[in-house]
Amino acid sequence: MATFAVIKDGIVENCIVADSLEIAQEVTGLNCVEYSLNSGVVPGWSYVNNEFIAPVEIVIEEEIDLVAQQESNAAVAAAMAAELAAQQP
Repeated sequence: MATFAVIKDGIVENCIVADSLEIAQEVTGLNCVEYSLNSGVVPGWSYVNNEFIAPVEIVIEEEIDLVAQQESNAAVAAAMAAELAAQQP
């Protein structure tokens, strides 16, 4: 038994276990590619030029704003701590 990624339009559509590549392709009707379980391949990955590629994480604007706010809060807290430390005898 081997693990196969089922490829449709260059995207891993599913992951299956089959006795051979021929059986995997016959059952799915799609191109299948054998892969190692420890490779991390899951549906949603791309398969381009005989290589699996993990999807790019999309960062939405709210997440960017949240990170910026957290960094700003940390900078303000550090400045306040420095000011308090300077006031100590």
